[in-house]
Amino acid sequence: MSEARSVVERQVFVSLADYVRAEVESIVDEFAEFARTHLKSAERLSAVELRDTAAELLSHVADDMDSHQSETARSDKSRGDSPLNSPGLVGEAKSHAQDRLAARFTLNEMVSEYRALRANVVRRWRDAGVADPATAVEQVVRFNEAIDQALTESIEWYTSRRDESRELLSGVIAHDLRTPLGAIMMSAEYLVRSEELTGPETKAARRIVNSASTMAKMVSDLLDFTQVRMGGQLSISPAPISLHELLNDAIGELRAYHPEASIELDAQGELDGVWDRDRLRQVVTNLVGNAIGHGAADSPVTVRSARSGESVLLEVHNLGAPIASEHLSDIFDPLKRFARNSSNGRGHKGIGLGLFIVKAIVQAHGGSVKVVSSREEGTTFTVKLPTTAPTEKRDGNR
Repeated sequence: MSEARSVVERQVFVSLADYVRAEVESIVDEFAEFARTHLKSAERLSAVELRDTAAELLSHVADDMDSHQSETARSDKSRGDSPLNSPGLVGEAKSHAQDRLAARFTLNEMVSEYRALRANVVRRWRDAGVADPATAVEQVVRFNEAIDQALTESIEWYTSRRDESRELLSGVIAHDLRTPLGAIMMSAEYLVRSEELTGPETKAARRIVNSASTMAKMVSDLLDFTQVRMGGQLSISPAPISLHELLNDAIGELRAYHPEASIELDAQGELDGVWDRDRLRQVVTNLVGNAIGHGAADSPVTVRSARSGESVLLEVHNLGAPIASEHLSDIFDPLKRFARNSSNGRGHKGIGLGLFIVKAIVQAHGGSVKVVSSREEGTTFTVKLPTTAPTEKRDGNR
């Protein structure tokens, strides 16, 4: 009699969604046990914290599986084009990511939880022998679609908050470094001007000044990077200035700082406009520094500027190894450093933010920047700046 009853039980067909609802507590227990025994970050969590929002997440997964979705809607969902089609599922996925980030889980550990949860549910349903073979595949597909959406939402929330935290930390550190770094530079410059130092001591003090200046630029770049990533656009304070005067000033300083390099300046016509002087000087310094670092040692870096209608064009050109065509589209992306010419003996100092900041400054002025590069013609960065202030005036402290 018992054998006959077990046969009848195996013929009771239920949907995977119903099975998840009926077995949610034991599924979550297994989910928590996996985390406790396989994930290092879970070792310090309590049983309640290990269970987290898994029961609520599975409940919304089951609801999503039961909801009617057309083939078009499911296709859009699989591509992420309908992120709000399951608001409850999305909300729980973000909550899970928030809890795991707070618990200092790595991204891989959080993804491992989802992988184990998916495998455990499907295995348990199969072993229970209650699946209807006629609809089993479709139900597993719907289950995977829901889990994939939850996983995607968790990853997106986790990575965005993690990156935001890192950028904020970088900005705080860079901001706090400015004061001690300024003290180092002032003290070293005082020593350089002192008549008490001997030749070797003066040379050492000059090295401190130069190294501190390089560090100061890195700190400034980090602050700008954080501001753009956190706020969307760099702050500027436009005022009427002469680009011709600014170029003479900046190029003179660059020549003194890079005595080994030849820098030619060709500025023609009236070059007045409404720009942020300090920010525009950054553009010139970063582009020329980039050209010196990557250009051929035996060829000059040429800086040209001329009026073009209601705008001014600024070009920085160098010969040498070109930028590979596959890198031209992302040359302005942050923290990217592409090897072009490591044999010019000049090196290239920085942390890979120079061109990113150039683009941010130019865009804040309502302008544009582009680059062309070939072995025959060399590399040319062209900045186009409107001579009038941008519509939305951006003011801010730097």
